[in-house]
Amino acid sequence: MHLITTVPIFLFLSWLARVTENLVLNTIRKEQLEKQAVEAELVNLKSQINPHFLFNTLNNIHTLVYKQAPAAPDAVMHLASLMRYMIYESNAATVPLTRELDYLRDYVSLQQLRYKHSPVVDLQLTGEAESCYIAPLLFIHLLENAYKHSPARLEPGDLQVRVEVKDDSLAFHVQNPIAKKPATALEEPGGIGLPNVRKRLALLYPDQHTLTIQNTGETFTVALTIHGLTSLAHERQAHLLHH
Repeated sequence: MHLITTVPIFLFLSWLARVTENLVLNTIRKEQLEKQAVEAELVNLKSQINPHFLFNTLNNIHTLVYKQAPAAPDAVMHLASLMRYMIYESNAATVPLTRELDYLRDYVSLQQLRYKHSPVVDLQLTGEAESCYIAPLLFIHLLENAYKHSPARLEPGDLQVRVEVKDDSLAFHVQNPIAKKPATALEEPGGIGLPNVRKRLALLYPDQHTLTIQNTGETFTVALTIHGLTSLAHERQAHLLHH
């Protein structure tokens, strides 16, 4: 009698174990597929760098070299640094904020070749950037938009870029004057600036960021704040130790 009651219980437990195992495996496979989809989307978004900037920069450097201008060697070095970062260093999930800012400075230096005035970009940093890590190539489209939608003639300091690191938060602020021409959509056909940034933020920092945009008719301002960077760094460290 005892055996008769024990066998069904054993069979039920075996069936329950198989069902649980299948559920766990299916959940793991689903998470892996979702992770792969997110990673593929991020790779695609990171690859969407405006090629016109590269072509214009090469043309500008060609002109400097032809004129044997003293600025030519520095321009080549800035371009080499920029390309090295884009092709190699930006493959990491996160990079030091200091390196991302160096990339922006290289970009600004190359853009400055278009202007005869003193630097048209005023970039200021407050806080301890050395302690902060951020997803690579996150700010470049915001800066590209600032150039693209500014007047052709810019005065020194017309483009204002502010970066502030405070506790576990990072704030990035860029403001530009608006070109005096018929109103057009912020993004040109095929434009990838702000939509690209929005998608990457949603994938990388869900519920941890705010992105605000203000158009006064005279100036255009984009402010991005990312919270919880310290906790993300601890999670990455734990992940590396685990693996």
